[in-house]
Amino acid sequence: MAKKRVVETVAAVKRIKTEPVDTKPRYVKYLDIEHPNVFAKADPADASVGPPNWVDLYNRVVAMRAKFMAPVDTQGCERMPETISPGVSQSNSKVYRFQLLISLMLSSQTKDEVNFDAMTKLHKAMLEKGYKDGLCIEAVLATSESDIDKLIAKVGFHNRKAGYIKRSCQMLIDSHNGDIPTTIEEITALPGVGPKMGYLLLQAGWGINSGIGVDVHLHRLAQMWGWVSKKATTPEKARLELEDWLPRQYWKDVNPLMVGFGQVVCGSRAKNCDVCSLNTMCAGKDRKLAGKEVSKERLEKLKAQRADLSVLVEEVNVKQEIKQESLLV
Repeated sequence: MAKKRVVETVAAVKRIKTEPVDTKPRYVKYLDIEHPNVFAKADPADASVGPPNWVDLYNRVVAMRAKFMAPVDTQGCERMPETISPGVSQSNSKVYRFQLLISLMLSSQTKDEVNFDAMTKLHKAMLEKGYKDGLCIEAVLATSESDIDKLIAKVGFHNRKAGYIKRSCQMLIDSHNGDIPTTIEEITALPGVGPKMGYLLLQAGWGINSGIGVDVHLHRLAQMWGWVSKKATTPEKARLELEDWLPRQYWKDVNPLMVGFGQVVCGSRAKNCDVCSLNTMCAGKDRKLAGKEVSKERLEKLKAQRADLSVLVEEVNVKQEIKQESLLV
């Protein structure tokens, strides 16, 4: 490789290592809708609490998450209403909160992509019935449980969830004027709604940051990194331990941040440690992949993932080229 190319690649890696993540919203167009995908970095001053190196690890994940769009970023529960009903959070906050609730209720044991498909079908069906807001509480109350079940048939436990949705809607009408309540106790009193859903609903729907929504991804990663003890065998136990040390300003971001990372880079069954920057500090890394060259065969597998990882792949390739050049000098 020519000397000029070496200089260029060295400069590129230096930028990768030193450029701060822009905390201003960066918008990525997906499904003709613009969505921000930048998370704020953790303050180094907060490293005095919690497990060792948690701030460094958190910020490395922030840096990686700014370089790809995971399913949660457009099809996750928090983003779902804006994806199917652009502008609904501003034009009709009550409908937004309701759609958020339904999305969360459908999300259990279901991938975001499948949940998105079910929400889209529900919304379209309600629009075709003449409801201008599409998926709203009035439309659901006027729809039979069996018809709801048919529309959400691909989500996990759809029969049970159809019943939960109908009963929850009636409870909201009877006790909360058709809107979402503002306490975790009232929200989790709705059938099929647990603490994870409840805290996420309060954060996104009301701006109330009273707890962390811990799902299977965050639970798994927190265990792997030593952010919670071995006694935290369930997401709810992990939530209590995380809330005990994680500063409150990170409670809202930590779920979508880590869910996207778990969906795309560090899956429970397929880890992509060869494009991950946590290798030197992750106890759960796959040693067969960590730090290895991204071969053509491996690149094809990465292309078949749930998100476009081309930026992370390119960073790895640049670093490997520089390493090879240094050996030739």
